[in-house]
Amino acid sequence: MPIIASAKKQLRQSLKKNARNTYYKRLYTESRVAFEKAIKAGNLDEAKGIYKNKTEGTGNKSGLQSIIDKLVKKNIIHANNASRKKSKFVRMMKTLEQA
Repeated sequence: MPIIASAKKQLRQSLKKNARNTYYKRLYTESRVAFEKAIKAGNLDEAKGIYKNKTEGTGNKSGLQSIIDKLVKKNIIHANNASRKKSKFVRMMKTLEQA
């Protein structure tokens, strides 16, 4: 455990940032899993709903695209990484649409 005051403050900040990052990563994971389940089931409308805006049960969740943008805004992932993820999800929807 830290002894110096500045080290104690740094530990508090680190714990806060870790909690915030974990929360948003968990939101992303839940949305991504729901999206992939919809894709595997062949349900294009549900997948589009999960990707674009609010769906998935009774809770008001943001869409997968919105969550990825929040991760970028909060510096949890890099902008290029987010772009790659969004592109991948759109490609998944397009291949399902064509099938």
